[in-house]
Amino acid sequence: MLEGHPTDQELVRQTLGGDVQAFETLVERHQQAVYRILYRLLKNKQEAEDIAQETFLRCYRHLEKFDQDRPFAPWLYRIATNQALSCLQRLSRRRFVSWDDQVSEAQAGDLEQQYILASGDGPGQSTDPEAAWERKEVSQEIFKALQSLKPSDRMIVILRYCEELSYEEIAYIMQTRRNSIEVRLFRAKQKLRSTMTQLLGWEHPRCQDQKGGASCTPAGK
Repeated sequence: MLEGHPTDQELVRQTLGGDVQAFETLVERHQQAVYRILYRLLKNKQEAEDIAQETFLRCYRHLEKFDQDRPFAPWLYRIATNQALSCLQRLSRRRFVSWDDQVSEAQAGDLEQQYILASGDGPGQSTDPEAAWERKEVSQEIFKALQSLKPSDRMIVILRYCEELSYEEIAYIMQTRRNSIEVRLFRAKQKLRSTMTQLLGWEHPRCQDQKGGASCTPAGK
């Protein structure tokens, strides 16, 4: 933390001591990340905003339960994740934004990360317009392929490849063991690649004949 800026733990202690402004600072610090995670899972702006608000309300009500020896963000993400997955269970039907909608510039970073997940390519490796358009098409299909995963596994993929959290952090958020996260993520990647193959009719050559897909994913933490 930069000099002059309190840590999350210090802000928690100040909040518990009655400093409302300290909690407002916590909200400002983490609200974008919380909303981003929720929107990636729900693909519905209003639901993501509503659950983000509920997340911070629950956080404030139960702040005394936070273990100040642990990082604050994963604890907050656990609350958000629980709320989002419960929301999906309650919905009689899913009201997601169309996966075929034009991708906005704000999503470009997400698309690049998701393209890496499927292909192993890194950003800036090609300036060929045709290759760039292919990446865009592949990324849109990955959006569709993600829908083939059950919500909890989709959340694991989001936390790992979009938020770049460690296996230990994801296990804490999902309230399970690290080895369970590793197995579920491996299976999720297999299913995503299988779905991508069906959607596009091809599989990236770097992902063929690779044991465990090590060359097709970012390095582990």
